[in-house]
Amino acid sequence: MKNVIMKGTGVYIPKHKVYNEELDEHFESMGLSAHNLMEHLGRRKRYFISEGENAITMSENAINNCVKKNHINLEDIEMLVFCSDTPEYASPSNALKLTGLYGEQMKNVHVAFDLNSNCTGMIQGMDIVHKYMMNSNIKNALVIGCFCISPITLWSDTVVYANFADAAACVAISAEEEEEKRGFIDTEVYIDASYHQYVTYPKCGMSKVPLKSVQPNEKRLEWSPFSLDFVPEYWAKQIKLVLSRNSLNVDDVDYYIFSQLSDDYNMNTLKILGVGEEKYHFVGKEYGYTGNTCPVMCLNRMWDTYAVRGNRIIFCTIGAGYAIIVQLYEF
Repeated sequence: MKNVIMKGTGVYIPKHKVYNEELDEHFESMGLSAHNLMEHLGRRKRYFISEGENAITMSENAINNCVKKNHINLEDIEMLVFCSDTPEYASPSNALKLTGLYGEQMKNVHVAFDLNSNCTGMIQGMDIVHKYMMNSNIKNALVIGCFCISPITLWSDTVVYANFADAAACVAISAEEEEEKRGFIDTEVYIDASYHQYVTYPKCGMSKVPLKSVQPNEKRLEWSPFSLDFVPEYWAKQIKLVLSRNSLNVDDVDYYIFSQLSDDYNMNTLKILGVGEEKYHFVGKEYGYTGNTCPVMCLNRMWDTYAVRGNRIIFCTIGAGYAIIVQLYEF
């Protein structure tokens, strides 16, 4: 049977490291405070891009890290999917731009496109590649995620500027003929679009970005405060749905990889599921919240622990608007 499996991961983290204390001073100078929220979400430090860095340069570095670590031959890659809600370009696609930058090394890529499903992006991208491979002759692909949030954030935003961070990640995926079913098993997506008005980028709308009459801050990201306390209950519901569909229960999962937005929400989800914290790791304290890349940042950090034959993983994250995605994978 054909299985679609992850061959390995790679990441890129900018060198510019920012600790909570620096942001405390930044917001205090404006008469604001983000200290309690940073503590609540489990923040300690995060990384921002430096001059000359952008979504393309970060993605190149993530690809290079993945290729080097996992001994990937780029000439074997036939499909490249770029996942981001902070792309560097609208045209050509960032996927095509990256393919072109590698020249002859990626001469065999013949499917390349961008995907934006906000913070569910990389998990959604892996699901699309999985289904594409199951119904085509493509055998090797790269899914790249990038979150380049610091250039578009309001410096007065005590949610986003205080807690979000820049990063890129890459997953190498292959289709292989094997006797037993493993790899990508199942994915479930749930949306509730009634939350569409709370997070908007650019605030003014893309059609107004070129206008000189529009103030610079209107061209940045707007985050209107809203409660996310419903997240654990809905995550738990969707996880149980996926597991039930595959004749599994919560104890059959070896590790749970959640969004790295809130350690508290993740722990509450585990509590609802009745799962011990030994099946969970939080890397958001070190990296900050890195959008669509954050589940892969966790996977990359814990690869040697997670990537043991037979281990079952649940990915679970949420995107603006909002959308929830749950994915079951078996190594």
